[in-house]
Amino acid sequence: MTGNRAIFLALAFGLIEFAAFSVHSAAQVQPAESPARNFDVQKLAEGVYAVIRKDLPGLMVDANNVFIINDDDVIVVDANGAPAITTEVLAALRKLTSKPVRYVINTHYHDDHIRGNQVYRDAFPGVEFIAHAFARDYLPNQGAINRKGFLEGAPQFRDTIKELMGKNKNLGGGDLTPEERASYESDIRLIDLVLGEGAQAQTVLPTITVEDRLTLHRGNRVIEILHLGKGHTAADLVVHLPREKIAVTGDLVVWPVPLVGNPQSHVGAWAATLEKLRALQPGLIVPGHGPVMRDDSYLRQLAELFTSIKQQTAAAAARGETLEQARKSINLDEFRERFAGESSVRRVSFGMYVAGPAVAAAYAEASAKQ
Repeated sequence: MTGNRAIFLALAFGLIEFAAFSVHSAAQVQPAESPARNFDVQKLAEGVYAVIRKDLPGLMVDANNVFIINDDDVIVVDANGAPAITTEVLAALRKLTSKPVRYVINTHYHDDHIRGNQVYRDAFPGVEFIAHAFARDYLPNQGAINRKGFLEGAPQFRDTIKELMGKNKNLGGGDLTPEERASYESDIRLIDLVLGEGAQAQTVLPTITVEDRLTLHRGNRVIEILHLGKGHTAADLVVHLPREKIAVTGDLVVWPVPLVGNPQSHVGAWAATLEKLRALQPGLIVPGHGPVMRDDSYLRQLAELFTSIKQQTAAAAARGETLEQARKSINLDEFRERFAGESSVRRVSFGMYVAGPAVAAAYAEASAKQ
């Protein structure tokens, strides 16, 4: 089933990283009636709310969002992978306030964080979209190519999952476990939702771009939009509320397994970027996917992972090993246990999004320095 995995890897990190693992196990959460409304709204501070997705672990989830409700307006962090999802998120915002959305901040350029921008544009004609400058260049060029590939390839992947489920088999060819079946069913619902809107979901480019930092002042509230460095992509932004001690990280931080793409991710720089994030000393961390975190222990774990991959891969390259040889000599067993445990779904994710692409990306970086 290696080919099936490769198909989805090409789709997911050529275009989007809907492929991720979400907050809860299959035993903890039952699917919502509609995948578009499968989220909880959590108050973090006065006027600050996180919209946390509840999708089952699997290859398809959607982004968390944050509402920052100010004296006269609202700032939203991240949109979603389909306008239907963002429409539900906006409906949830409307239950909290009637104030207009003034800014939408996209933490990076992957589709599950930007495809719902058009909902805010249509609802609020004066809204501005903020992203890293690299995102504005990427979206109409390589982003458009990758999106076309996803729309053409995702139906095949969905049909493959359905066929495997009919045979009670998983992507690795083994017998399907209850955890895997629930995961695949969740994947299919989200794939169908995204494909249902297909090419109708428009790309809305940023109207304001950030290179290093941008500070917004809304009444007494300070909102810092920071590019701390490369990691998940070259365009990662962190939204920092210093007075509330809240950091919204995008996919610099994803729980329980990080999302790494090759060549889009920057493994060699990721740990240093995370250390800059830790230096902000946030009391609450909202990841791109996963639950709200109340300390930086998971950030330390991520930094240790990427540091180990960087160091082991650099040593392998210095020994003259090929990439395939390096894959065999690099030992990530400790980290596989820490991130995936005994979950078959998370173990597949670790292999697909860490052991595979992270080593390849780090090897390319190390080889370029030889």
